[in-house]
Amino acid sequence: FRRVLFRSHWFAPTTSPVLAVLDVGELYRLKETQVAAMLVKRDASDEDRVQALKRAAAFGLEVPRVIESLPEECRCLILARGAIAGPAPQLPDLTPEVRRRLGL
Repeated sequence: FRRVLFRSHWFAPTTSPVLAVLDVGELYRLKETQVAAMLVKRDASDEDRVQALKRAAAFGLEVPRVIESLPEECRCLILARGAIAGPAPQLPDLTPEVRRRLGL
């Protein structure tokens, strides 16, 4: 419960913040699986393997960029899935949308 000081009066916000969750660990596990599959693929060329590693490095830069854009897009506060104790079925899960954006 947050109060805001406005012209020497305290006001409580009239609405609750909108919350959503994101499983960042899942995103990295999926990318790791994609890269590993390419690296061990028998008919993959050395160039294919190099490109897979380059995409993995770029992924490390792309994930924070996508995550930073989410709060403004959804007008919500995003919580890491691991930070929530117990099930949170009433909270929207943005993980599927972020997976889609990242090509996972």
